[in-house]
Amino acid sequence: MPGSRAVVVLIVAVAAAVVLWQKTAPQPDPHVASSASAHSGKPATASTPTAADNRHAPPTSSGAQSTQITATPAAPSSGVTASAATSAAPSRSAALRLDVRAPPSAHVGDRFTVTIDAEAFDGIRNLSFGVTYDRQILEFLSSSPGSFVGQASALATFSAEDTSAGNVFVSMDIKNGGVVAAAGTVVVIEFTALRAGTSPITPTEVSFLESGRSSRSTAAAVRPASVTIE
Repeated sequence: MPGSRAVVVLIVAVAAAVVLWQKTAPQPDPHVASSASAHSGKPATASTPTAADNRHAPPTSSGAQSTQITATPAAPSSGVTASAATSAAPSRSAALRLDVRAPPSAHVGDRFTVTIDAEAFDGIRNLSFGVTYDRQILEFLSSSPGSFVGQASALATFSAEDTSAGNVFVSMDIKNGGVVAAAGTVVVIEFTALRAGTSPITPTEVSFLESGRSSRSTAAAVRPASVTIE
């Protein structure tokens, strides 16, 4: 059967030609395919390194990331005394608080006033303290009681005088067991500016008797001030 053999030979020849063409035909470039993907409308798929690669993708950073910083309070200096700390930061829980209010500056020859304000909401029966200043820079002129004294529940005596150069002694005493439980000005002091410099104005040796107690206390919160003369 010559015809059948010819057909088989033809089929084998065609199959061999197809296999040869597949081997010799140019394969598509993966880089070209990737580039075409980037320009196409389809989203690109990111490859993830596997454990076989023994690689890890580096963490990404974002400019919008916020960083929380916790401040640590500074330890107090060993050179700061307890009284200095009290003066720098008066406590609201103290039975008595004294605040000096003075102009920050004045000129030589000026006359100005300084007030000593008090808070004693739990009530006190009497109060005494000194007010120190630099007598080389300031000169004491006069003093007068403030609104704090007038809020006492009974008759009160008051005095404020320059007992020694550079110190004004202030004293208030309420009679008949009365108390004062309020906030206001204890004393108004008038000074003259003598020469240029800075003078601290500081309440010292504070002593008071709290309502319902029999012994005097010195645990007052004090905030001093200073005046610069130009």
